[in-house]
Amino acid sequence: MKKESIAVAYPTIPVVFVSSVHPDRIPLHNSMGLAVTDVKDEVRTETHVKLLKKKKIEFYVNGKPLEKQKLQDAVKIIEIFRKNQKAGLRIESRNYKIYSGSSDAGAAALVFALNDLFETNYSLDKLAEISMMLSESSIRSVYGGLNELNVDGYPKFYGKQIASEKDLKDLKIFTLTFDYPARVSAEQIFQATRSNPFYEYRLKMIPQWIAKIKLGLLLNNWHMVFSVAEENCANAHYLIESSGLRCRKKEMMCACIDVEEIRYLGLACYWTAGGGNQINIFSWGKDAKKVKKELLKRGYKPKEYKVAGGPKIIKSVR
Repeated sequence: MKKESIAVAYPTIPVVFVSSVHPDRIPLHNSMGLAVTDVKDEVRTETHVKLLKKKKIEFYVNGKPLEKQKLQDAVKIIEIFRKNQKAGLRIESRNYKIYSGSSDAGAAALVFALNDLFETNYSLDKLAEISMMLSESSIRSVYGGLNELNVDGYPKFYGKQIASEKDLKDLKIFTLTFDYPARVSAEQIFQATRSNPFYEYRLKMIPQWIAKIKLGLLLNNWHMVFSVAEENCANAHYLIESSGLRCRKKEMMCACIDVEEIRYLGLACYWTAGGGNQINIFSWGKDAKKVKKELLKRGYKPKEYKVAGGPKIIKSVR
C-alpha cells in the first residue's frame, strides 16, 4: 500500500446521448461519448488520495465536504479497494475549468487514484465498472478518446475505445457556455425521455446511429460521424422538450440554429448538447478556423477544446 496518489481525468461530452438508466444507473441502451480538455490540458479533475493515521474517511470536492448521500456511495467504492483494511483516507477532488462532465471525470480519477494507492491492479474494464457506481457515463472518462458503452448483455456491460485522442487530433471542438441559474437534473431527463411516447422509436434507432458512426470512422468520413451525433442529440432533446422540460434555453436553441446556418455556408460544423448549459460544436481541417470566425462574428465566445485521453497517475508516493 502506498501513502498517497494523485490521478487526473478529463470531462466528457455526449456523442450518443444517455437518455435513461436502470435503477443501478446502468444506461438502458448503448451510448457513446468523448473525453475532452482544452488545448493546454488545463480542463481536468485532479483527485488526491492520502492515507491518514486516524481511521476515518474525509472527502472534499472543490474544498467543500462531500454531501452525506454521495459520501455513502463513495465509501462503497472505497471498500472495494481497501478490502477490509482499516486505513483512514483523506480525499480531495478539484475540478479545473470544467463546465460539464465533472461527475464522469471525478468518478474516473477517484477509482484510478484508489487503484494506485492500494495497488489492487484492477483491469481497465474493472475500474470502469466500479466508476459506474458513481456516474452513469463515467466510462467515457475511463476509456478516453471516442468510446462506446455496450449494455446489450445487461446486467453485464462493457466499454471500449473506438478512436483515440491521436486518431482525432485534427478534430476541433468549440464550446459555448451559457449562464443559467439552474439545470434540469439527470433524473428529470431520464424520467421525461422514458415516459415520452416516442421513446421506443429512439431505442430502435440507437443501434443504427452507432453503426453509422463506426462506419464513418472506418471511412474517415467525419461528416457522417458528427451529422449522426447531432441527429441523435437533437432527438434526445426533442423527447425532453416535448415532455415539458427544457435543457436548451432560448440562447442555446439560437446557437443550434446558428450552427446549422454556418453549415449551410458549406463548412464542416455540427453540434451536440448534454443536459447542462453547453453546446459543443465540431469542425476540422481548413473549415475549423472559418467556423470559429463565424461564431465570433455572431457574438459568441467559443472556447477551443480537443479530444483527451484516459486518466493518468501524476503523483504516487510510497
